[in-house]
Amino acid sequence: MNSAPGWGSWSFNPVVILALLAAAVIYTRMYRRAGARTSTSTPNAGHWIPYAGGLLILAVALLSPLDSIGDGWLLSAHMMQHVLLSDIAPALLVLGLRSPVLPLGLSRRALMAVAPGGRSGRLLARLTSPWLAIPLWVAATWVWAIPSVFDFAAQHPTVHAIEHATLFYTGLAMWWLIIDPLPRARLRPNGERLALLGFTRLASASVCLPLTWLSATEYPLYVGAPRAYGLSAINDQHLAGASMCFVEFLVFGIAFAAVFISILGRDDSRVTLAEYAAGSSPEHLPT
Repeated sequence: MNSAPGWGSWSFNPVVILALLAAAVIYTRMYRRAGARTSTSTPNAGHWIPYAGGLLILAVALLSPLDSIGDGWLLSAHMMQHVLLSDIAPALLVLGLRSPVLPLGLSRRALMAVAPGGRSGRLLARLTSPWLAIPLWVAATWVWAIPSVFDFAAQHPTVHAIEHATLFYTGLAMWWLIIDPLPRARLRPNGERLALLGFTRLASASVCLPLTWLSATEYPLYVGAPRAYGLSAINDQHLAGASMCFVEFLVFGIAFAAVFISILGRDDSRVTLAEYAAGSSPEHLPT
């Protein structure tokens, strides 16, 4: 194995950088379009700051030394990368997309596609169903944490990329379900959203708590890694579990605020996505 990566070294993956730039440009256009289409409940710093934070978290997870150090050097770095990809970044991105950025920031064609009955609306409804989004997120969280699977992914770039993609996209579906960013005639009850949030925290706790307290190491790849950062294998495992649990605790607290902020951002809850798409509210969409 080569010398250990330094904490000051960043990678410049052109695919990741271009994807982040594209996401920023698309969001800027949506933000401006949403602001131009309504004089009330305009998008503000409560929208673009979380979205920008989500892109920054993705950059940290995929371009910072956290990525290279997690590839067979420190278990704690790799586990933290998973938390950033599956929990923190998706939550911030969806929070930044909540109404009025969605749906007023979309073109009319895109609105028609994602509205109930649209070609993408039915698929979106299925992917964000509690019976699919939550089990998929839990499955991704648990399966990729299995020691043999975890170690294998860390040593094979293609599998590692699939691992990151599944964690991120299941995280998006899970947080979409909880934050519920699109206006609908019947909003999901707040108690249901918070209950779903609590269930996901229990699922993640089943990974982080054992790592925090187990007295035996579970990940052979990281047991055999050179001790380049001053941490023994068992201390690295304990740090991985403790840091994950700490972040999950913060996520649970902050998510309460996110749910309530999303409520404040939907003043006219009776206006449905289909009505926006049809342009029935002239204040929102020009004819």
